[in-house]
Amino acid sequence: MSYAGISVREALEKLNARNNGWYLPQVQRQYVWGARHESEDYVCLLLDSLLQRYPIGGVVLWETDQKVPYRCFVQDYSPGHYARQVDEGRWGDAKALVYDGQQRLQTLYSVLLHRFNGRTLHFDLLFDPTTAESDETGFLFRDAGAKAEPRYLRMTELPGLPCNEDEKVELEDRALVAAGDDRAIKLRVRRNLSALWDIFVDTNHKSIAYFSVKADTEKKVNEVFRRLNTGGIALTQLELVLGRIKAVQSDYEEKLWELSEVITKKSGGIVFSSASILQFFYLLIKNTIRISEDRLDSADIPDFLDVLENDCQPLVEVFSGYLNGLFSINHASIVPRWSAVLPIAAYLTALKRHGHEWRIRTWDESEVRLVHQYFLLSQLCDWNTQTMVNAFSREAMEAGRNNWSFPLDRIRKIAVEKNRTGELNEYQLLSQPWLSTKALMPSRSYVFHDSKPQVDHIFPLKLDGQDETYQETVDVLWNFQPVSAEVNNYKRVRHPREFFKSADGSKYFGAYDFVPAIDSELWGAPLAFVAERRKRMLAALESLYGLKVVTTGDEGI
Repeated sequence: MSYAGISVREALEKLNARNNGWYLPQVQRQYVWGARHESEDYVCLLLDSLLQRYPIGGVVLWETDQKVPYRCFVQDYSPGHYARQVDEGRWGDAKALVYDGQQRLQTLYSVLLHRFNGRTLHFDLLFDPTTAESDETGFLFRDAGAKAEPRYLRMTELPGLPCNEDEKVELEDRALVAAGDDRAIKLRVRRNLSALWDIFVDTNHKSIAYFSVKADTEKKVNEVFRRLNTGGIALTQLELVLGRIKAVQSDYEEKLWELSEVITKKSGGIVFSSASILQFFYLLIKNTIRISEDRLDSADIPDFLDVLENDCQPLVEVFSGYLNGLFSINHASIVPRWSAVLPIAAYLTALKRHGHEWRIRTWDESEVRLVHQYFLLSQLCDWNTQTMVNAFSREAMEAGRNNWSFPLDRIRKIAVEKNRTGELNEYQLLSQPWLSTKALMPSRSYVFHDSKPQVDHIFPLKLDGQDETYQETVDVLWNFQPVSAEVNNYKRVRHPREFFKSADGSKYFGAYDFVPAIDSELWGAPLAFVAERRKRMLAALESLYGLKVVTTGDEGI
């Protein structure tokens, strides 16, 4: 056996092909490039490496007609868009499963035939490689709906073109429009286009090396893969545990994705990943959130299957019935410490397992308040270490089994023993303004833009005639209100009293909480306004949740 070569075009034609196509084994980790902040830069460098005829690493395949589960490559890629398992009836088809090279092939498949994060890959035909810096490539992403420009060649055009001279000349004629009458630029366009044609249209240049393993079972190909990746990126403990579960139930990961999608839908937009769900299941089974394959016994695998089958509802209830239902939380970024939420889910799970009422909205107010207090204290006081979450969950599950109230006192004692404060201080509220604002105004829903909630400063930061002291005073939780950008666009730098009395602003007055009557003198004194609103908001914290805040000089509170 030795490496063979294949052109980019031929490789693309292999991916997801019905007969002897290239696919992904279920044991492979999911695609990760698209989740990187600079993913487009990585993609452009990969394409440039091909254009420069640099090696991009080999692909390892297992050629088999064994009946094993496998999945397709994703077409239009975006984070959270996962490759799906093919129908079981196709598991015995002749195929080649990609054991090494998924990231590169998936990237090429999405950007050369489809879309990547909703954007389309182009090449700037006016790019001059002779003057470019080492990290400049000529490749760039543009929005899918961007207006076509002659200088930008859409890369998805190339793989589908017939590989003949007539087609090449026609493409060149269209591309030369970008050069105008400048002879030097025309020459540059021709050179760029010729290089692109050779790599992405012509099949004579074998840019991708691949190694085929022919074996009756996965054992041999797994050993080849293991040796290739020695010293490389190791599988995480979560991936190792998931791999063992999938060996028994091949579509287990897909069911986790489906549950994650259910949570997002029913919670109004909170994303709780499949990995986080598996961590919660691990907590239920192994009493810890620290995932380790070494701790996993073969006897544990049926428990993971059972939890997914029978214990999903309490987890969904935490998101839909509690976080969204009672707090109107609709985005994961509002909650800073997600591990600390898991003891609540563990408590509901234990209640349900033992036939007790686990739906939070049916409880007495006093019972709900204990969970409220735990949720807010755990988030604001940083009760979030692995040891704490494990200990809290054990206490919560014991209480759930016995149909006891949520064990806040015991949990608070554990937190204090672990050197965390058991009281809520004002600075902790101020340090988490998104969550604090949401908790104080649970009937208001945030509108999000780029994962940031739209929040209005009631007294604008840049109000005319005000100094830095004013800005520091109003840039604080006590001056925040969740409202949409529509209101901000109207308010901008207007004085709030003038805005709320105006024809265009008066209709928005009812969208603001903890504010005095519009004729109050407080509207003429920003510092006094903020001080008064602080008092009202702290009173609401005690009224809503029974939480008093310890403030400097307020030892009696």
